[in-house]
Amino acid sequence: MIVRRNRTTQPNVVRKIVRRTRPAVGNPAPQRHIIRRHNTPGAGVIPGAPPQPKGIPLQAVRRSLPIALALLLLATTLAGGTWLYRSPHLRIQTIQVEGLQRIPQHTIVETSNALGQSMITADLPAIQRAISALPLVASVRVQRDWPTTLRITVQERRPWGTWEQAGVDYIIDREGVVIAVGEHLGTGAPAIRSSEAGTRLVGDRVDPQAVDAAAQIYELLPQQLGTTVAEVAFITGKGIQVTTTEGTIALFGDSSSIAYKLAVWAALTAEARQRQITYTTIDLRYGNRPVLQ
Repeated sequence: MIVRRNRTTQPNVVRKIVRRTRPAVGNPAPQRHIIRRHNTPGAGVIPGAPPQPKGIPLQAVRRSLPIALALLLLATTLAGGTWLYRSPHLRIQTIQVEGLQRIPQHTIVETSNALGQSMITADLPAIQRAISALPLVASVRVQRDWPTTLRITVQERRPWGTWEQAGVDYIIDREGVVIAVGEHLGTGAPAIRSSEAGTRLVGDRVDPQAVDAAAQIYELLPQQLGTTVAEVAFITGKGIQVTTTEGTIALFGDSSSIAYKLAVWAALTAEARQRQITYTTIDLRYGNRPVLQ
């Protein structure tokens, strides 16, 4: 700073420039600023000293604690499941079979193929399908009986009538499935005599239309005509033929419209009695054009 002083001018005097380190009187003081410095890595570290361990913030610990607990629970569950799967204490050791009459128990056990399987992973629907495929089985139910038992409840096909073919009797159910060979149900059970050749095996299915027709005839004939069935025959080329206990023969043809054909037969029988007409055979194969002989 150059300071001028009001002094009289003196000849031959050299003027000097005076520098001052402090502000002159009356000049404002320089502004001062506070600067915040952030800690930098390595600041304050003494060279050659071992590194100091860093602490984990408490907030980070709280955030990671639920995740750690969930992972621990998952690991425990997987370990427990693996132990249960491999444990010999949860294997199928006993198979209890109920409802059998004709089927041997060992057949059900062998078909199930369940002994030694895990009680947890055993495929019960697959076992049920395998047993249902047996010819004498109508329905089956498979259940777990903890800890080591499998319970199988079987409903066998029920005998309904007798199918006679080529001189051999076969017991069949309502669906026409052969249940037994060389056996005959007692008096009163439906019986169908077939003119077909050949033999049948257990599990074979006879003509279902003939069975349906015979079932309707055995049920409706006593109600509509007041008589009973002596025999139902299934004749190739003629269809269903019925013989009553009075010796009357009725030709039905196919198994369609059995109820209607019986109603026509009942009406003709009533009219024949009024006119005192006797007949031994009635042909109902042509619907509303019956023929009496």
